[in-house]
Amino acid sequence: MNVVMVTGASGFLGIHILQRLLAQGDRVRAFVRTPAKLRENLELLGVDAEDPRIEVVAGDMTDPAAVREAANGSDQAIHAAATFSYRRRDAERMRQENKTGTATVLGAAIDAGCTGIVQVSSIAALLRPGATLNHQSPLGEGLGPYTQSKVESERVARDQQESGAPVAIVNPGAILGPQDPYLGESNEVIRDILRGRLPTWPRGGMQWVDVRDTADVVVAALRQPGGRYLVPGENVAVPHATLRNLTGRRLPAVQMPLKAALPVLKIGYQTGWPFLPHTVEGARLVATDTRVDYSATVEDLGIRGRSLGESMGDTVRWLVQAGHIPARAAGRCRDA
Repeated sequence: MNVVMVTGASGFLGIHILQRLLAQGDRVRAFVRTPAKLRENLELLGVDAEDPRIEVVAGDMTDPAAVREAANGSDQAIHAAATFSYRRRDAERMRQENKTGTATVLGAAIDAGCTGIVQVSSIAALLRPGATLNHQSPLGEGLGPYTQSKVESERVARDQQESGAPVAIVNPGAILGPQDPYLGESNEVIRDILRGRLPTWPRGGMQWVDVRDTADVVVAALRQPGGRYLVPGENVAVPHATLRNLTGRRLPAVQMPLKAALPVLKIGYQTGWPFLPHTVEGARLVATDTRVDYSATVEDLGIRGRSLGESMGDTVRWLVQAGHIPARAAGRCRDA
């Protein structure tokens, strides 16, 4: 039976990847920092953490010994672990951990003889203002600590590809979807819009993708060493618009140019005051107004992806079910 090491297996994307690997008959070596979290988070998907096909290895992605332990005996590997934050206090740690973790995990998987290795990157590693990104796009320059960490991490993966290692790279956009154990940034945005706490939005646009489609692409990429794949999704100028259609609510929003938003965002970033928005880098990302051409993914892997309406609808209903928003905030969407 094929054994796949998955780093970040207890994360939002990680649990969906694990579910798909089990569904296709693989064994999973789940590499996680906190095994108890894996059990708790798998319950969201109805996956039995006691399934004998799941082997848990505890450790950190920057620890070579722990990573080697997980990689040895694995046939394939998926590196989905990453540190994410837009907060100033996390910037240096994030840059160090993401680059070091990628080099450590990919190196261990290669040394263990894995025949398929997938690095989960991001479109944030490819950003160029106004560009249409595809599987041949060069690396971007980074807009801040997070995007720079993704550029540096993907550079490690590309260097391994160029040396002949069986590494594929997957670049999702902003990931949304149901059964999110940590309420990641995109799902948090949807929650805050429905609570009436986000009446403004940066001018521009970026791609949003469904976590389930992303997991499908990642697992399929194991069979395509050397490939680079962007995840199917839709460009979003103002998420409020789709949520209005789904819920029937007004959900007003004012689009602000980046220059107008930056003064307040920078104060929030510098001070860390919780009552101020702090996502300077997130606003800059939206302001690049980048489009995504994922046609190579459709052609090579046969994965087309869900519509934004379907993804957001499932997410809104899950937010109600999980207690993140009251049922009335979902409007007519809750009855769909």
